[in-house]
Amino acid sequence: MNTLLSRLDTLGKNLDGELKYDTITRAIYSTDASAYREEPVAVAWPKNVTDIKKLLKFAREEKTGITIRAAGTSLAGQVVSSGIIVDISRHLNNIIEINKEAK
Repeated sequence: MNTLLSRLDTLGKNLDGELKYDTITRAIYSTDASAYREEPVAVAWPKNVTDIKKLLKFAREEKTGITIRAAGTSLAGQVVSSGIIVDISRHLNNIIEINKEAK
């Protein structure tokens, strides 16, 4: 049987970054600075654009949401969801280019 947990295992093995869906990680990411609480199905820390594409494809196939989490500035529940939380702050945290001509 191809359960959600086995599909998450497969997804995690195919990412360059990390994917967790244990109880503690899900509890930590179920809150922000607001009073809102919603437990995600999983939390991912992508290392590159390819990882993000794989996460988006998985979410589309599983009919679940993706919520991007980055700087920790949410005060009103914007980064909690029952879908997959994608925390880009761990690996995708460098400025690649500043284009002065295009402002």
